[in-house]
Amino acid sequence: MAVTSVDLDPALIERARALTGEPSNRAVLDLALRRLIASKQKGVMIDGILELTDLPDELGAPVVPPTSGS
Repeated sequence: MAVTSVDLDPALIERARALTGEPSNRAVLDLALRRLIASKQKGVMIDGILELTDLPDELGAPVVPPTSGS
C-alpha cells in the first residue's frame, strides 16, 4: 500500500467522519474513493447498456426510453 501525504480541510474531514461514522481519516478517504469509483463505473455501465441495440425482441421486458434526470 502506498503512503501519500495530503493537506485536508480539517472541518471537511471531521464532517465526513461524523456523517459516515468512520473512525479515522484514512477510513473516510478510503470510503470516499471507493464510492467515487463505483459512481463513475455505474455511469459507464449504464452507457454500455444503452448502446445495446441488437438484443432479441423476445426478452419480454418492456422498452422504456431514458428520461432526463430531475
